[in-house]
Parts: sequence; structure tokens; C-alpha cells
Amino acid sequence: MARRLGATEGELAALAAGDFSGFGERERAALEFAEKLTLDSKNVDDELFGRLRRSFSEGEVVELAAVAGIFNYFNRFNNALQMEPTR
Repeated sequence: MARRLGATEGELAALAAGDFSGFGERERAALEFAEKLTLDSKNVDDELFGRLRRSFSEGEVVELAAVAGIFNYFNRFNNALQMEPTR
């Protein structure tokens, strides 16, 4: 899906490596937020929220959290049932 929406191979490789440095401030904040929600959701710090608020409205931050949460659900559900994604 990311390729169809214009992501480059370099961007996909950077994402797979957890390297967000090549992205703009807005994208980097969103990616770091999604990663934090996935790995340690109880510890999203004020510094990260501050960066999110500089780039996104309150509603957009809620949407980012919802999307990350929903995809975490899908991944865990599919992993538990050993399902492979289809194209």
C-alpha cells in the first residue's frame, strides 16, 4: 500500500530499520508516536506530545492514535491466527 501511495524504496528501507531521520518533522513526529504507542504506550512523554502538537491539531493526534491502535489490533489478531496479508 505504501508503494502505491508514493513511498520510495529508500523510505521503506528506513522505516524497516527504524530510521526516521530522513523524514520531515511532521512525519517523524507521527512515526515516533506510532512506534511509542506500539512498544510502550503508557510512556508517551511530554516532549513527543509537544512535537505532535506543533504539527497536528488535537483531532489529528487522536486520529493518529486511533490508526496506530487499529493497525496494532489487526497485526496482533492476524499474528495470533497465523494469517498472512493478501494483496
